[in-house]
Amino acid sequence: MKFLSALWRYRSTLVFLLTPIVLLAVPLAIPGKEALCGYCMILMGVYWMTEVIPLAITSFIPLILFPLFGIMTADDVSRSYLTNTNWLFVGGLTIALAVETTNLHKRISLKVLTLVGANPRCLMFGFMVTTFFLSMWISNTATTAMLLPIVEAVIKELTLERGNKNDSYENHSLSGLTLEKTASTNATQFYKSRTLSEEDEIETKEDVIETTVEVESQAEVEPSQKQINAKLKMKKGLTLCVPYAASIGGTATLTGTGPNLVLSGQFPILFPDAPPLISFANWFAYCLPSALVFFLVSYFWISSLYLGFSVREYIGCIQRKHKTQQEINANRLLKREYKNLGPIKWSELTVLLVFVTTALLWFFREPGFMPGWAMLFEEGYVDDGTVAIGMASLLFFLPDVKPMFLRRKDEDTKVRPVGSILKWSDMKKFPWNVVLLLGGGFALAEGATESGLSQWLGDELGVLEKLDTWLISFIVTIILCAFTEFTSNVATASLFVPILATLAQTIQVHPLYLLIPPVLATSLAFMLPVATPPNAIAFSYGRLKVIDMIKAGAFMNILGIATITIFINTYGVAFFHLNEFPDWAVPSNTTQG
Repeated sequence: MKFLSALWRYRSTLVFLLTPIVLLAVPLAIPGKEALCGYCMILMGVYWMTEVIPLAITSFIPLILFPLFGIMTADDVSRSYLTNTNWLFVGGLTIALAVETTNLHKRISLKVLTLVGANPRCLMFGFMVTTFFLSMWISNTATTAMLLPIVEAVIKELTLERGNKNDSYENHSLSGLTLEKTASTNATQFYKSRTLSEEDEIETKEDVIETTVEVESQAEVEPSQKQINAKLKMKKGLTLCVPYAASIGGTATLTGTGPNLVLSGQFPILFPDAPPLISFANWFAYCLPSALVFFLVSYFWISSLYLGFSVREYIGCIQRKHKTQQEINANRLLKREYKNLGPIKWSELTVLLVFVTTALLWFFREPGFMPGWAMLFEEGYVDDGTVAIGMASLLFFLPDVKPMFLRRKDEDTKVRPVGSILKWSDMKKFPWNVVLLLGGGFALAEGATESGLSQWLGDELGVLEKLDTWLISFIVTIILCAFTEFTSNVATASLFVPILATLAQTIQVHPLYLLIPPVLATSLAFMLPVATPPNAIAFSYGRLKVIDMIKAGAFMNILGIATITIFINTYGVAFFHLNEFPDWAVPSNTTQG
C-alpha cells in the first residue's frame, strides 16, 4: 500500500517522464514523418488531458519537436502561434477587459434584473438572459464571476428567515460582495470571500414601517420541511443557471469561446483553397439562432427541475401583480445597487461605443447578403483580426473622463491630467495562456498537414464511409461532448479538428458538416465542477453537490446535442450548402470524380 501511495503522490511526475518514453514505440514501429507527428499529437493529448504541466506549456511541444523531427522549420512553426485568429482573440478580449474595467457589464446586468422583477422564475430568466448576452462578448469566466455574487445577495433576500427583527433587507447590500480568484500552475481555481455591509440607508420611512410589520407578523412562523426543500432547490437553481447560460452564450459568436476560434484558425490551414466560410458574420448568423433555441429549452429545463413546472407560473411571471415581501426586498436591493452606480460615466459610454462599433464592423465586413466594407480594400488583406486590434488599440488612447472642450460651463472645468480607459497594467488580467493554447493547436494542425498525418488518418478512417453522414456527425458530437467534461475545451477542439477535417475529405462530406457540431459540443460541459471555470465558480459557493450538477447537466448535454444535430441537418445544410462536397476540400493528391 505504501508503494501505491507513493506512486499516486508522484503521479504527475511519472506521467510527465514515462509518457514520451512509452510513446517512442510509435515512431520506432512506423517510420516516416507521419508517425513522428502522431507521436507529438498523442503526447500533447496526454499532457492536455492529465494537466501534468500547464496547458499553455504543453502547447510549446510543436515549437520544440517539429523542427527537431524535420516536420516543419522553426520559422514556419513560430508563425502558427500568432495567426490572424490569435489577434482576433487578443483584440476581442481586450475590449471585453475594458467592459469589465469600467463596470459596464455590471450596469447592464443590474438594469436587466431590475426590469424582470424579483420573482424566482423571472429572476432566473433575467440572470440567464444577462449571462447569455454578456458571455457572447466577454469571457464566460468573467461573466460568471461577476454575476454569482449578485445571485448570492438576491438569494439572501428571497430566503431570509424573519425570526430576527433586525434581520431585514435594509441590513444587506450587494456593494460589499467580493469575489477573488487565484491561479495555480495547472488550472485556475476560484474561491470566494463574501461580506455583507451594514451601512445601507433606508429608502423611506414607509419602507421601514412596512418591513417591520412584515417581520413581526412572520416572526413566529416556522417554515415547513416542504418550504425548506423548496428554498434549497431554488438556491441551487439560481446558482446553476448562471454558468450554464455562460457556456451557451459563448457559442453564439466567433469570439465567445476558445473552440470557436480554434475552428476559425485551423480551417484555412487545413483547407487553404476554401472561401472565407467562417467569418464573424457567418458564425453569428448560423450559431445565434441555435444558441437562442438551446437557451430557451435550457431555461425551461432548469426552472422546471428546481422551481417546478407550471404553465400558470410561467404566464404569471409576465402578468404578475402581487409580490411577496421577500420579492419586494430583493427588487429594492437590485434597484439600490443600480442607483449606487450613479449616472453612466464617460468611460462607460466610450467603451460601449467602441464595443458596438467593433461588432458592426465585424458583422458588415463580409455579411454575405450584401457587399461589405472590406471590398474597399484588396481581397484578403483585411480580416476580423484587423478590426479587433484596431478598435482595442483605441482604448489605450481614448480618455476615461470627458474632455475639457466637451464640458458644459456648469461642469468642472479645472485642468487635470487625463488617463486612458485602459493602461498596460490592466493587461495583467489578460488570459495570455489561452493565446498560447490556441497557437499550439494551430501549429499541430499545420504539422498534421505538412507531415502527411492528416492523409494517413483519412485513409484509416475510411471504414466509416459505410455509415450515414448524419450518424457520423452525431457520433463524433457525442464523443467530444463527453471528452470535454474532463479536459480543456480548447485543447479538445485543437486535437480533434484536424482528424475530423481529414475524415470529411476521405468520405467526401462537406468539412463543416463534421466540424461545426463537434466544436460546438466542446462547450457543452455541464456535468462536472472541473469541466469549466464557470462550473467551478458556482460549485465553490457550497450550495451544489456533484450529483446536482450531474443530474441537471446530463439532460443539458442531451438537449445541447439534440439542438446542434437538428440545426446542422436543417438550417446548416441550407446556410452552408452542406449537401455538396466542394472542390476546395478535395485532397491535393486526388482528383474529384
